[in-house]
Amino acid sequence: MKAKLDEVARNALALPVNDQELLAEKLVGNLVSQVPPAIKKQQLAEVMRRRADILNGKTHGIEAAQVVREIQALFG
Repeated sequence: MKAKLDEVARNALALPVNDQELLAEKLVGNLVSQVPPAIKKQQLAEVMRRRADILNGKTHGIEAAQVVREIQALFG
């Protein structure tokens, strides 16, 4: 199985970037569709809790540009 996975990964990484992006979207979409309903319910509850915290002023969001800068600083 590992050899097959390595082969698939090599082939995927050899694709043009746009095709890699499409493949990544398909893979993530497939994973998301397999999340058990109980986990989805917990995730939604967490999202709603965080949203309420922002709306109530308990916490604040982070600008997308700041998030990108932090990721770039971490991963180059």
